[in-house]
Amino acid sequence: MKLLLSACCLCIFSTPCLAENELTAQTENILSPDNEPYFNFVFGFSPFDGILGLEYQKNNHSFGIGLPGRYSYRYYIKPYQDTKFWGVYLGGYSSDNINKTLDGNEFTKVKYAYVGAGLGYRWQWPSGWNVSASIALEYLDREYSNPDNPLIATREGLLLLPGINAGYKF
Repeated sequence: MKLLLSACCLCIFSTPCLAENELTAQTENILSPDNEPYFNFVFGFSPFDGILGLEYQKNNHSFGIGLPGRYSYRYYIKPYQDTKFWGVYLGGYSSDNINKTLDGNEFTKVKYAYVGAGLGYRWQWPSGWNVSASIALEYLDREYSNPDNPLIATREGLLLLPGINAGYKF
């Protein structure tokens, strides 16, 4: 976990270009702005897209939907090349297949609701393939229930979520 967190921090705060002519490299686009808008299919784990997601990107702005139940907005500093980004997301989902005991009571259902904000770095190749590393701070609210018991238990907290995913932009 420390290694993944360190790698994410290095990616986020590192210089995006190590070319000889840094000024030229920073202005060259990997992808063409003429092909906008772009869609990006992603898989892996991302606080913004979950384990599987689809992004719609136009210029610096991106809106995404992912599984399980995530909606996101991201802002890319340089949208057509390797770039840093920041974003926000929210979502929720539920499960009816749990067996959890809290405060001496049995619960069989749980509902999750969350909201978060984070930042990251995306490496983009001319072929359309890309890899993103990110880290986000998430507020998570859980509500436990049981149809046979009128009691409801809630738990909430903050999580630091690292993420890494691969994608294909078309």
